[in-house]
Amino acid sequence: MDNVEAQLARIKANIEARTKNANKEAQADPLHDLADNSVTKSHALSRAYYRLSITEKRCMEALISKLHPLRGDNDTDLELTALEYAKAYNVPTNVAYRDISGAVDALMHRVISADRPHGKPGKIQLSVMDSAEYKDDEGKIVCSFGKKITPHLLGLREKFSSYPLKKAVNFQSSYTWRFYEILVSWAKDKKETGGKFAGWISKQPVDELREMLGVPDGYRWNMFETRVLDTAVQELRDSANVAVFIERIKTNRKITHLNISFIEDDQIEMLLEGDEAKKPKKRK
Repeated sequence: MDNVEAQLARIKANIEARTKNANKEAQADPLHDLADNSVTKSHALSRAYYRLSITEKRCMEALISKLHPLRGDNDTDLELTALEYAKAYNVPTNVAYRDISGAVDALMHRVISADRPHGKPGKIQLSVMDSAEYKDDEGKIVCSFGKKITPHLLGLREKFSSYPLKKAVNFQSSYTWRFYEILVSWAKDKKETGGKFAGWISKQPVDELREMLGVPDGYRWNMFETRVLDTAVQELRDSANVAVFIERIKTNRKITHLNISFIEDDQIEMLLEGDEAKKPKKRK
């Protein structure tokens, strides 16, 4: 078996040597828009437990989008410039410099908690970065993902999902982004949904969802509902054309589980009369 795997590895290496890594080509193109990239990660990472600010989340996902999940020739050190960040997230350049420089320290010290593989009890702690550097003179950050998190980003054969970065660039809340990733990880195969992004999560424990979203312990249900769930549902509708429906399930008069269903619908873009003032400007 080891010999067969070695042969397969050689074949893969030979094919990669003869073909081009589209992600590397895009990185070398000064006209390439980072928002045109896709973010691919394992379901386990999408459903992991961690808390990031919106700027930290933007930087992390932008860096992930530069990786080709099916190639073995990705750069170890990934760069994100302030100009790329400004263009992708539609922010002023001075804000972009501030954001990426501020995110370096946080990403270097963030730890993600995920379920152990194969359904084993307990959690595993993953460091997001092995190294992270802000180069003030070059206006960019250079980061290397942690060795324990890399298997959740590269060489994925099953139980992974992908989404276009442009779907998330207008999110203003990190809770919305995390919620969207969780939905993506539960989406049904588009062959089964008529080509639509759609799916559902049955009896999602509220406490587990709070952990996945990184919600502070002090948020009671009312705060969680208004500041997290309602915000995420509205942003997903306005910025990603995704309609989300949440059914509350009570146990002994306490809301303990949620039935969550979602579907992407281009008709959401059609504004109802009088909604123009409420609708945020969408990225073109």
